[in-house]
Amino acid sequence: MPERIYLLADQGDLSEMTEERFDAEATLQKLIAEHPELLASEQIDPHDPPRWILVRREKGIADTSEAAARWAVDHLLIDQNAVPTLVEVKRSDNRELRRTVVGQMLEYAAHASRTWTAEELRRVFERQTEENGAAPQDRLAELLDAEEPDQDGFWDDVATHLAAKRLRLLFVADEIPDELARVVEFLNEQMMPNIEVLAVEIKQFRGDSGQILVPRVIGAHAARPKKPSGRGRVNLTRESFLEAFADERVRSAAAQLLQVADSHGATVAPGVKSVRIRVRCRLWPSPQPLTLAWLYVEPDVKHWYATRDFSFGTAAATYPDFELDEQLQTRLNAWESAFVDEPFAEPIEGDDVSGCVIKHADAAANIETIASRLAATIDDLRNL
Repeated sequence: MPERIYLLADQGDLSEMTEERFDAEATLQKLIAEHPELLASEQIDPHDPPRWILVRREKGIADTSEAAARWAVDHLLIDQNAVPTLVEVKRSDNRELRRTVVGQMLEYAAHASRTWTAEELRRVFERQTEENGAAPQDRLAELLDAEEPDQDGFWDDVATHLAAKRLRLLFVADEIPDELARVVEFLNEQMMPNIEVLAVEIKQFRGDSGQILVPRVIGAHAARPKKPSGRGRVNLTRESFLEAFADERVRSAAAQLLQVADSHGATVAPGVKSVRIRVRCRLWPSPQPLTLAWLYVEPDVKHWYATRDFSFGTAAATYPDFELDEQLQTRLNAWESAFVDEPFAEPIEGDDVSGCVIKHADAAANIETIASRLAATIDDLRNL
């Protein structure tokens, strides 16, 4: 028998609301895409409730990195801690909800963590967001509660979580059967802290007063207490950035690059694992400053778009819809190739960032050359 709830209006009138099944899975899918808060994040983690951006509905998943998509997860969300969340939606009368959906979701997670890259997810998110009439940086600003969000750092964290196979899996239905609830609780106990497995039941009640949606998270109690997951994003300060270099010569080189940025009118943007040197240019079409350097604390570890160690260049290729002024394009090309002939530099291996990587020790040994070319480029761009 359908459940009932009652709505008591301010005037004292009592309205009966009767439980109704969703008319189609697509209806529930659309609701989640438009209102991810229906996933009841405060029940998932009362201390740090997840907030989400939608990367894409029906996000494709391949079985190898070279292959085309073989499957598609209903929703791919990413939370404020850069943890990817895979959401699979079923109606309660779908027979797959009992057994098939569990194996299906685990198969999705196993292959997604191997074949997705943060660069791909960023492109998908930005394209999808713009098609929906919003600015990607505004959505990230809202998610991260920051006026100028650390976009590069955020997607770098996504890459870290994918590499560590750190995901959240959500089964969503208008009624979660007991068999699925028991499996979810078992998986969550065994797979935490890297893989969080939960079910969310969203019941719909209708009446003369409209519609009420009531979410309930199943399995969250199995995740308490959590082991520390290390998912918090604490940005470096200048002091902690420099202190992280054990080699005094490397620390001195990093400090000199920051001093160049300060004295020539660029900005230093601290992230979680790096600082970036950025400059505003009248001809640069993005509202975000133009990044010229990525200075990472950890040596020999690939990060965003294959940048690592001390990387110098630009990510102009990530803005394919921008038509760059000819003067600006010429200057960017010159900066991207500024160290290409130097024996201490090597090309960045990614497709979307053009420039060179210089290892920490090599940067310390050649800091005067690097600093002078960086200073000249900042001056040129600011004067365009």
